[in-house]
Amino acid sequence: MKNMTFEPLRWQEDPARIAVFHDTEYLQAYFQVTAPRDIERICKGRPVEELPRILTLLSPAHHLVSAMALDRLFGVEPPPMALNMREALLQAHFFSHHLRKLYFLLSSWHDPFSDYRRHGSRRELNMFPPHFLDEIMHHEALSQEAATILGGRSNHPLSAVAGGVSRFLKEDHYHRLSEIAGFCLKFAMRLGEFLRDEIFGDGKALDAPCSICGQNLHVGPMASLTIAEKDGHVVLRDPVEKEMDRFPPDMIFEKIGLHNESWTYEPFAYIKRKSENATRKVQGQSGLFHSEFPIPNPEFFFVGPLARLNSGEALESPLAEEERQRLIEALGPFPHFGVVAAYWALLVELLQAAEKMNGLYAQEKLTGPAIRTIPTEMGQEGHAALESPQGLIYHHYRTDKRGIVEEVEILGAGTVNNALRCLLTQKAVESSLAREQAWEETKNRIEISLLPF
Repeated sequence: MKNMTFEPLRWQEDPARIAVFHDTEYLQAYFQVTAPRDIERICKGRPVEELPRILTLLSPAHHLVSAMALDRLFGVEPPPMALNMREALLQAHFFSHHLRKLYFLLSSWHDPFSDYRRHGSRRELNMFPPHFLDEIMHHEALSQEAATILGGRSNHPLSAVAGGVSRFLKEDHYHRLSEIAGFCLKFAMRLGEFLRDEIFGDGKALDAPCSICGQNLHVGPMASLTIAEKDGHVVLRDPVEKEMDRFPPDMIFEKIGLHNESWTYEPFAYIKRKSENATRKVQGQSGLFHSEFPIPNPEFFFVGPLARLNSGEALESPLAEEERQRLIEALGPFPHFGVVAAYWALLVELLQAAEKMNGLYAQEKLTGPAIRTIPTEMGQEGHAALESPQGLIYHHYRTDKRGIVEEVEILGAGTVNNALRCLLTQKAVESSLAREQAWEETKNRIEISLLPF
Protein backbone atom coordinates (compact mmCIF):
# COMPACT_ATOMS: atom_id res chain seq x y z
CA MET A 1 0.00 0.00 0.00
CA LYS A 2 1.37 3.42 -0.97
CA ASN A 3 0.83 6.98 0.19
CA MET A 4 -2.18 8.65 -1.39
CA THR A 5 -3.81 12.06 -1.74
CA PHE A 6 -7.51 12.55 -2.45
CA GLU A 7 -8.19 15.94 -3.99
CA PRO A 8 -10.57 17.62 -4.52
CA LEU A 9 -13.19 16.45 -2.04
CA ARG A 10 -16.80 16.79 -3.07
CA TRP A 11 -19.30 18.79 -1.02
CA GLN A 12 -16.83 20.44 1.36
CA GLU A 13 -17.47 24.14 1.91
CA ASP A 14 -13.75 24.83 2.29
CA PRO A 15 -11.12 23.60 -0.20
CA ALA A 16 -9.78 20.40 1.36
CA ARG A 17 -7.95 17.18 0.64
CA ILE A 18 -7.17 13.89 2.34
CA ALA A 19 -3.54 12.83 2.70
CA VAL A 20 -2.95 9.15 3.57
CA PHE A 21 0.48 7.98 4.74
CA HIS A 22 1.31 4.31 5.07
CA ASP A 23 5.08 4.44 5.29
CA THR A 24 5.13 4.63 9.11
CA GLU A 25 4.21 2.15 11.86
CA TYR A 26 0.56 3.14 11.67
CA LEU A 27 -1.70 4.27 8.87
CA GLN A 28 -2.24 8.02 9.09
CA ALA A 29 -5.01 9.92 7.30
CA TYR A 30 -5.20 13.71 7.51
CA PHE A 31 -8.12 15.97 6.64
CA GLN A 32 -6.38 19.13 5.39
CA VAL A 33 -8.02 22.48 4.67
CA THR A 34 -5.81 23.84 1.91
CA ALA A 35 -6.87 27.52 1.60
CA PRO A 36 -5.80 30.18 4.12
CA ARG A 37 -8.42 32.69 5.20
CA ASP A 38 -7.37 35.51 7.51
CA ILE A 39 -10.69 37.07 8.49
CA GLU A 40 -9.13 39.41 11.04
CA ARG A 41 -6.85 40.92 8.41
CA ILE A 42 -9.84 41.49 6.10
CA CYS A 43 -11.88 43.24 8.80
CA LYS A 44 -9.37 45.31 10.77
CA GLY A 45 -9.37 49.00 9.95
CA ARG A 46 -12.88 49.00 8.47
CA PRO A 47 -16.00 50.65 9.91
CA VAL A 48 -17.71 48.05 12.06
CA GLU A 49 -21.03 48.58 10.22
CA GLU A 50 -19.50 46.91 7.16
CA LEU A 51 -18.90 43.56 8.87
CA PRO A 52 -22.33 41.95 8.25
CA ARG A 53 -21.83 42.29 4.49
CA ILE A 54 -18.16 41.29 4.55
CA LEU A 55 -18.61 38.18 6.68
CA THR A 56 -21.20 36.64 4.40
CA LEU A 57 -18.16 35.12 2.69
CA LEU A 58 -18.12 32.63 5.57
CA SER A 59 -21.80 31.67 5.24
CA PRO A 60 -25.20 33.45 5.21
CA ALA A 61 -25.62 32.72 8.93
CA HIS A 62 -22.48 34.75 9.68
CA HIS A 63 -24.28 37.76 8.17
CA LEU A 64 -27.01 37.39 10.80
CA VAL A 65 -24.78 36.78 13.80
CA SER A 66 -22.66 39.77 12.75
CA ALA A 67 -25.74 42.01 12.82
CA MET A 68 -26.60 40.59 16.24
CA ALA A 69 -23.13 41.52 17.48
CA LEU A 70 -23.69 45.07 16.16
CA ASP A 71 -26.97 45.25 18.09
CA ARG A 72 -24.98 44.64 21.26
CA LEU A 73 -22.19 47.02 20.28
CA PHE A 74 -24.62 49.88 19.53
CA GLY A 75 -26.91 49.03 22.44
CA VAL A 76 -30.11 48.68 20.41
CA GLU A 77 -32.98 46.19 20.37
CA PRO A 78 -34.44 45.45 16.92
CA PRO A 79 -38.25 45.76 16.61
CA PRO A 80 -40.28 42.51 16.51
CA MET A 81 -40.79 42.68 12.74
CA ALA A 82 -37.04 42.87 12.15
CA LEU A 83 -36.40 39.94 14.47
CA ASN A 84 -39.02 37.92 12.60
CA MET A 85 -37.44 38.77 9.26
CA ARG A 86 -34.00 37.71 10.50
CA GLU A 87 -35.41 34.45 11.86
CA ALA A 88 -37.35 33.83 8.65
CA LEU A 89 -34.14 34.28 6.66
CA LEU A 90 -32.26 31.92 8.98
CA GLN A 91 -34.90 29.19 8.57
CA ALA A 92 -34.76 29.52 4.78
CA HIS A 93 -31.03 28.85 5.00
CA PHE A 94 -31.59 25.90 7.35
CA PHE A 95 -33.99 24.36 4.84
CA SER A 96 -31.71 25.04 1.88
CA HIS A 97 -28.55 23.79 3.60
CA HIS A 98 -30.02 20.53 4.90
CA LEU A 99 -31.93 19.78 1.69
CA ARG A 100 -28.76 20.32 -0.34
CA LYS A 101 -26.84 17.81 1.80
CA LEU A 102 -29.56 15.20 1.44
CA TYR A 103 -29.54 15.86 -2.31
CA PHE A 104 -25.78 15.26 -2.44
CA LEU A 105 -26.27 11.96 -0.62
CA LEU A 106 -29.00 10.74 -2.95
CA SER A 107 -27.43 12.01 -6.17
CA SER A 108 -23.93 10.65 -5.57
CA TRP A 109 -22.79 8.82 -8.70
CA HIS A 110 -21.54 6.10 -6.38
CA ASP A 111 -24.70 4.50 -4.99
CA PRO A 112 -24.02 4.33 -1.23
CA PHE A 113 -26.67 1.64 -0.79
CA SER A 114 -25.67 -0.76 -3.59
CA ASP A 115 -23.72 -3.18 -1.36
CA TYR A 116 -26.50 -3.23 1.20
CA ARG A 117 -29.10 -3.94 -1.45
CA ARG A 118 -26.95 -6.67 -3.01
CA HIS A 119 -26.60 -8.50 0.31
CA GLY A 120 -30.39 -8.72 0.56
CA SER A 121 -30.62 -7.70 4.22
CA ARG A 122 -33.92 -6.03 3.40
CA ARG A 123 -36.38 -6.12 0.57
CA GLU A 124 -35.11 -4.74 -2.72
CA LEU A 125 -34.67 -0.99 -2.33
CA ASN A 126 -36.62 0.96 -4.89
CA MET A 127 -34.29 3.87 -5.38
CA PHE A 128 -35.88 7.26 -5.85
CA PRO A 129 -37.92 7.85 -9.01
CA PRO A 130 -36.10 9.63 -11.84
CA HIS A 131 -37.97 12.87 -11.25
CA PHE A 132 -37.33 12.89 -7.48
CA LEU A 133 -33.98 14.66 -7.66
CA ASP A 134 -35.57 17.32 -9.87
CA GLU A 135 -38.19 17.88 -7.20
CA ILE A 136 -35.50 18.22 -4.55
CA MET A 137 -33.70 20.84 -6.60
CA HIS A 138 -36.98 22.64 -7.33
CA HIS A 139 -37.63 23.05 -3.62
CA GLU A 140 -34.00 23.98 -3.06
CA ALA A 141 -34.60 26.78 -5.56
CA LEU A 142 -37.79 27.80 -3.72
CA SER A 143 -35.94 28.11 -0.42
CA GLN A 144 -33.26 30.17 -2.14
CA GLU A 145 -35.97 32.39 -3.60
CA ALA A 146 -37.33 32.95 -0.08
CA ALA A 147 -33.81 33.80 1.12
CA THR A 148 -33.44 36.28 -1.74
CA ILE A 149 -36.74 37.99 -0.88
CA LEU A 150 -35.81 38.27 2.79
CA GLY A 151 -32.08 38.91 2.49
CA GLY A 152 -31.68 40.69 -0.84
CA ARG A 153 -29.41 37.91 -2.08
CA SER A 154 -29.44 34.20 -1.42
CA ASN A 155 -25.87 33.19 -0.61
CA HIS A 156 -24.57 36.63 0.38
CA PRO A 157 -27.47 38.43 2.11
CA LEU A 158 -27.27 42.11 2.92
CA SER A 159 -30.51 42.94 4.73
CA ALA A 160 -29.48 42.63 8.40
CA VAL A 161 -28.02 45.82 9.86
CA ALA A 162 -27.41 47.20 13.34
CA GLY A 163 -30.78 47.55 15.02
CA GLY A 164 -32.86 45.55 12.55
CA VAL A 165 -33.13 45.12 8.80
CA SER A 166 -32.58 47.53 5.93
CA ARG A 167 -35.91 47.44 4.08
CA PHE A 168 -39.57 46.50 4.12
CA LEU A 169 -40.89 43.72 1.92
CA LYS A 170 -42.86 44.49 -1.21
CA GLU A 171 -46.60 43.79 -1.21
CA ASP A 172 -46.42 40.81 -3.59
CA HIS A 173 -43.69 39.19 -1.48
CA TYR A 174 -46.03 38.22 1.36
CA HIS A 175 -48.17 35.92 -0.76
CA ARG A 176 -45.12 34.40 -2.44
CA LEU A 177 -43.39 33.65 0.86
CA SER A 178 -46.52 32.00 2.24
CA GLU A 179 -46.79 29.94 -0.93
CA ILE A 180 -43.15 28.85 -0.73
CA ALA A 181 -43.52 27.84 2.92
CA GLY A 182 -46.50 25.62 2.08
CA PHE A 183 -44.69 23.95 -0.80
CA CYS A 184 -41.57 23.32 1.30
CA LEU A 185 -43.50 21.85 4.21
CA LYS A 186 -45.42 19.41 2.00
CA PHE A 187 -42.25 18.33 0.24
CA ALA A 188 -40.30 17.93 3.49
CA MET A 189 -42.99 15.52 4.70
CA ARG A 190 -42.83 13.57 1.45
CA LEU A 191 -39.04 13.45 1.49
CA GLY A 192 -39.08 12.29 5.11
CA GLU A 193 -41.43 9.44 4.25
CA PHE A 194 -39.20 8.34 1.39
CA LEU A 195 -36.00 8.48 3.44
CA ARG A 196 -37.58 6.50 6.27
CA ASP A 197 -38.99 3.81 4.00
CA GLU A 198 -36.16 3.43 1.51
CA ILE A 199 -32.97 4.69 3.12
CA PHE A 200 -32.97 4.80 6.92
CA GLY A 201 -35.53 2.08 7.49
CA ASP A 202 -34.72 0.26 10.70
CA GLY A 203 -31.57 2.30 11.11
CA LYS A 204 -29.28 -0.17 9.37
CA ALA A 205 -29.24 0.93 5.73
CA LEU A 206 -26.34 3.30 6.23
CA ASP A 207 -24.78 1.57 9.23
CA ALA A 208 -24.70 -2.00 7.92
CA PRO A 209 -21.19 -3.49 7.62
CA CYS A 210 -21.62 -3.76 3.86
CA SER A 211 -22.74 -0.17 3.30
CA ILE A 212 -20.64 2.80 2.24
CA CYS A 213 -20.53 4.18 5.78
CA GLY A 214 -19.82 0.68 7.03
CA GLN A 215 -18.98 -0.89 10.35
CA ASN A 216 -21.18 1.49 12.31
CA LEU A 217 -18.88 4.40 11.50
CA HIS A 218 -19.04 7.01 14.25
CA VAL A 219 -16.95 9.72 15.85
CA GLY A 220 -17.83 9.43 19.48
CA PRO A 221 -18.35 9.56 22.22
CA MET A 222 -17.56 13.28 21.94
CA ALA A 223 -18.53 16.41 23.87
CA SER A 224 -20.87 18.91 22.21
CA LEU A 225 -21.53 22.65 22.31
CA THR A 226 -24.99 24.15 21.75
CA ILE A 227 -27.08 27.19 22.64
CA ALA A 228 -29.96 26.76 25.08
CA GLU A 229 -33.20 28.07 23.60
CA LYS A 230 -34.64 29.25 26.91
CA ASP A 231 -31.91 31.58 28.16
CA GLY A 232 -29.49 31.87 25.21
CA HIS A 233 -26.59 30.52 27.26
CA VAL A 234 -23.97 28.24 25.73
CA VAL A 235 -24.17 24.68 27.04
CA LEU A 236 -21.19 22.33 27.03
CA ARG A 237 -22.09 18.65 27.42
CA ASP A 238 -19.72 15.78 28.04
CA PRO A 239 -19.57 12.66 25.79
CA VAL A 240 -22.56 11.11 27.59
CA GLU A 241 -24.42 14.42 27.17
CA LYS A 242 -24.33 15.39 30.83
CA GLU A 243 -24.11 19.15 31.24
CA MET A 244 -20.53 20.12 32.09
CA ASP A 245 -20.80 23.89 31.92
CA ARG A 246 -23.27 26.65 31.08
CA PHE A 247 -22.10 30.19 30.44
CA PRO A 248 -23.07 33.39 28.58
CA PRO A 249 -21.82 33.67 24.98
CA ASP A 250 -19.27 36.39 25.80
CA MET A 251 -17.30 33.79 27.79
CA ILE A 252 -16.81 31.42 24.85
CA PHE A 253 -13.15 32.24 24.31
CA GLU A 254 -12.52 31.95 28.04
CA LYS A 255 -13.79 28.37 27.85
CA ILE A 256 -12.70 27.41 24.31
CA GLY A 257 -9.19 27.65 22.88
CA LEU A 258 -7.83 27.39 19.34
CA HIS A 259 -4.75 25.42 18.31
CA ASN A 260 -2.98 25.55 14.94
CA GLU A 261 -1.15 22.71 13.22
CA SER A 262 1.35 23.12 10.39
CA TRP A 263 -0.44 20.65 8.10
CA THR A 264 -3.80 22.44 7.85
CA TYR A 265 -5.02 26.01 7.61
CA GLU A 266 -8.04 25.27 9.83
CA PRO A 267 -7.42 25.59 13.60
CA PHE A 268 -8.61 23.00 16.12
CA ALA A 269 -11.04 24.12 18.82
CA TYR A 270 -10.62 22.50 22.23
CA ILE A 271 -12.06 22.79 25.74
CA LYS A 272 -9.76 24.64 28.10
CA ARG A 273 -9.12 22.79 31.33
CA LYS A 274 -8.94 24.70 34.60
CA SER A 275 -5.76 22.88 35.56
CA GLU A 276 -4.07 23.73 32.29
CA ASN A 277 -3.08 26.94 30.60
CA ALA A 278 -2.63 27.20 26.84
CA THR A 279 -3.14 24.23 24.56
CA ARG A 280 -2.64 20.54 24.30
CA LYS A 281 -0.81 19.74 21.11
CA VAL A 282 -2.86 17.92 18.50
CA GLN A 283 -0.64 14.92 18.11
CA GLY A 284 -0.20 12.44 15.34
CA GLN A 285 -0.87 8.74 15.41
CA SER A 286 -0.24 8.40 19.13
CA GLY A 287 -2.96 10.89 20.04
CA LEU A 288 -5.60 12.15 17.66
CA PHE A 289 -5.67 9.55 14.93
CA HIS A 290 -4.96 6.07 16.22
CA SER A 291 -7.96 3.74 16.29
CA GLU A 292 -6.95 2.27 19.67
CA PHE A 293 -8.17 5.49 21.30
CA PRO A 294 -12.01 5.55 21.31
CA ILE A 295 -11.90 9.01 22.90
CA PRO A 296 -8.68 10.34 21.38
CA ASN A 297 -8.71 13.68 23.17
CA PRO A 298 -11.27 14.61 25.83
CA GLU A 299 -10.85 18.30 25.02
CA PHE A 300 -12.42 17.93 21.56
CA PHE A 301 -16.10 18.60 20.93
CA PHE A 302 -18.44 19.13 18.00
CA VAL A 303 -21.40 21.24 16.89
CA GLY A 304 -24.19 20.89 14.33
CA PRO A 305 -27.58 19.19 13.86
CA LEU A 306 -26.60 15.98 15.63
CA ALA A 307 -25.07 17.91 18.55
CA ARG A 308 -28.32 19.85 18.92
CA LEU A 309 -30.43 16.69 18.97
CA ASN A 310 -28.04 15.03 21.41
CA SER A 311 -29.31 17.40 24.09
CA GLY A 312 -32.26 15.00 24.29
CA GLU A 313 -34.78 17.83 24.60
CA ALA A 314 -38.16 17.59 22.89
CA LEU A 315 -38.72 19.84 19.88
CA GLU A 316 -41.56 22.35 19.74
CA SER A 317 -42.28 21.62 16.07
CA PRO A 318 -44.74 18.67 16.02
CA LEU A 319 -43.57 17.00 12.79
CA ALA A 320 -39.91 17.37 13.72
CA GLU A 321 -40.60 15.90 17.17
CA GLU A 322 -42.37 12.93 15.58
CA GLU A 323 -39.32 12.35 13.38
CA ARG A 324 -37.02 12.65 16.38
CA GLN A 325 -39.04 9.95 18.14
CA ARG A 326 -38.74 7.70 15.08
CA LEU A 327 -34.98 8.15 15.21
CA ILE A 328 -34.99 7.12 18.87
CA GLU A 329 -37.12 4.06 18.13
CA ALA A 330 -34.74 2.94 15.38
CA LEU A 331 -31.36 3.83 16.87
CA GLY A 332 -32.02 4.09 20.60
CA PRO A 333 -31.97 7.07 22.97
CA PHE A 334 -29.59 9.97 22.54
CA PRO A 335 -26.69 10.70 22.44
CA HIS A 336 -25.69 9.37 19.02
CA PHE A 337 -22.42 9.82 17.14
CA GLY A 338 -22.91 7.68 14.04
CA VAL A 339 -23.14 8.76 10.42
CA VAL A 340 -26.67 7.43 9.98
CA ALA A 341 -27.84 9.43 13.01
CA ALA A 342 -26.20 12.53 11.56
CA TYR A 343 -28.10 12.13 8.29
CA TRP A 344 -31.33 11.50 10.18
CA ALA A 345 -30.68 14.67 12.23
CA LEU A 346 -30.60 16.61 8.96
CA LEU A 347 -34.08 15.30 8.16
CA VAL A 348 -35.40 16.21 11.63
CA GLU A 349 -34.13 19.77 11.31
CA LEU A 350 -35.35 20.02 7.71
CA LEU A 351 -38.88 19.33 8.95
CA GLN A 352 -38.38 21.76 11.81
CA ALA A 353 -37.22 24.50 9.45
CA ALA A 354 -40.19 23.89 7.14
CA GLU A 355 -42.62 24.13 10.05
CA LYS A 356 -41.01 27.34 11.31
CA MET A 357 -41.11 28.82 7.81
CA ASN A 358 -44.79 28.00 7.64
CA GLY A 359 -45.37 29.93 10.86
CA LEU A 360 -43.12 32.89 10.09
CA TYR A 361 -43.99 33.45 6.43
CA ALA A 362 -47.29 35.10 7.26
CA GLN A 363 -47.98 38.74 6.50
CA GLU A 364 -48.81 39.63 10.10
CA LYS A 365 -45.38 38.35 11.19
CA LEU A 366 -43.46 40.35 8.59
CA THR A 367 -45.26 43.70 8.82
CA GLY A 368 -45.05 46.42 11.44
CA PRO A 369 -44.49 50.11 12.01
CA ALA A 370 -40.68 49.87 12.13
CA ILE A 371 -37.96 47.71 10.66
CA ARG A 372 -35.06 49.19 12.58
CA THR A 373 -34.07 50.85 15.83
CA ILE A 374 -31.65 53.58 14.78
CA PRO A 375 -28.55 53.60 17.01
CA THR A 376 -27.96 56.85 18.90
CA GLU A 377 -24.75 55.90 20.69
CA MET A 378 -22.19 53.13 20.57
CA GLY A 379 -19.93 51.10 22.72
CA GLN A 380 -16.61 49.58 21.77
CA GLU A 381 -17.36 45.90 22.13
CA GLY A 382 -20.01 43.60 20.66
CA HIS A 383 -20.57 39.87 20.59
CA ALA A 384 -23.22 37.32 19.63
CA ALA A 385 -23.68 33.57 19.22
CA LEU A 386 -26.08 31.79 16.88
CA GLU A 387 -27.06 28.24 15.98
CA SER A 388 -26.39 28.18 12.25
CA PRO A 389 -27.28 25.27 9.93
CA GLN A 390 -23.70 24.01 10.29
CA GLY A 391 -23.60 24.48 14.07
CA LEU A 392 -22.88 27.07 16.73
CA ILE A 393 -20.99 30.18 15.56
CA TYR A 394 -19.75 33.16 17.58
CA HIS A 395 -18.53 36.68 16.75
CA HIS A 396 -16.71 39.16 18.98
CA TYR A 397 -15.71 42.66 17.85
CA ARG A 398 -13.69 45.41 19.48
CA THR A 399 -13.52 48.93 18.00
CA ASP A 400 -11.98 52.29 18.72
CA LYS A 401 -14.07 55.34 19.65
CA ARG A 402 -14.83 56.06 15.99
CA GLY A 403 -16.21 52.58 15.33
CA ILE A 404 -13.18 51.33 13.40
CA VAL A 405 -12.52 47.62 13.91
CA GLU A 406 -9.47 46.85 16.02
CA GLU A 407 -10.09 43.20 16.85
CA VAL A 408 -12.25 40.41 15.42
CA GLU A 409 -12.64 36.95 16.96
CA ILE A 410 -14.77 34.35 15.20
CA LEU A 411 -15.55 30.78 16.15
CA GLY A 412 -16.93 28.93 13.14
CA ALA A 413 -18.50 25.50 12.87
CA GLY A 414 -15.67 24.32 10.59
CA THR A 415 -13.08 25.12 13.25
CA VAL A 416 -15.02 23.31 15.97
CA ASN A 417 -15.64 20.25 13.80
CA ASN A 418 -12.10 20.06 12.43
CA ALA A 419 -11.08 17.36 14.93
CA LEU A 420 -14.28 15.45 14.21
CA ARG A 421 -13.56 15.48 10.47
CA CYS A 422 -10.00 14.25 11.06
CA LEU A 423 -11.20 11.40 13.27
CA LEU A 424 -13.94 10.43 10.85
CA THR A 425 -11.48 10.46 7.94
CA GLN A 426 -9.09 8.19 9.83
CA LYS A 427 -11.84 5.71 10.69
CA ALA A 428 -13.23 5.70 7.14
CA VAL A 429 -9.78 4.96 5.70
CA GLU A 430 -9.11 2.21 8.23
CA SER A 431 -12.52 0.67 7.52
CA SER A 432 -11.88 0.68 3.77
CA LEU A 433 -8.42 -0.79 4.24
CA ALA A 434 -9.83 -3.63 6.34
CA ARG A 435 -12.28 -4.43 3.54
CA GLU A 436 -9.55 -4.14 0.88
CA GLN A 437 -11.50 -1.55 -1.07
CA ALA A 438 -10.14 0.32 -4.06
CA TRP A 439 -8.97 3.89 -3.53
CA GLU A 440 -11.91 5.34 -5.45
CA GLU A 441 -14.32 3.52 -3.14
CA THR A 442 -12.34 4.80 -0.16
CA LYS A 443 -12.68 8.37 -1.40
CA ASN A 444 -16.44 7.90 -1.80
CA ARG A 445 -16.70 6.49 1.70
CA ILE A 446 -14.85 9.48 3.15
CA GLU A 447 -16.92 12.05 1.25
CA ILE A 448 -20.28 10.54 2.20
CA SER A 449 -19.18 10.09 5.83
CA LEU A 450 -18.04 13.71 6.14
CA LEU A 451 -21.09 15.16 4.36
CA PRO A 452 -23.60 15.33 7.26
CA PHE A 453 -21.07 16.98 9.57
